[in-house]
Amino acid sequence: MRLAFRPGFDWSRVTWGRPDSPPTAICSYCHGALPEVPLILWNDEGWTLRLCDGCIEQWMITEK
Repeated sequence: MRLAFRPGFDWSRVTWGRPDSPPTAICSYCHGALPEVPLILWNDEGWTLRLCDGCIEQWMITEK
């Protein structure tokens, strides 16, 4: 399985974490509080996207 974003996910709302910055405590999409173990995705350059549980439920799907 792989994760994918649902249609309507607005990439322009994402606040990416810099590779050389300390981890943030807020969601990269809604800017709400992150759970103790958030979903963290990295791009090839090392920038991070951290999602809260609410954004995962709203915007993520699994594909086979």
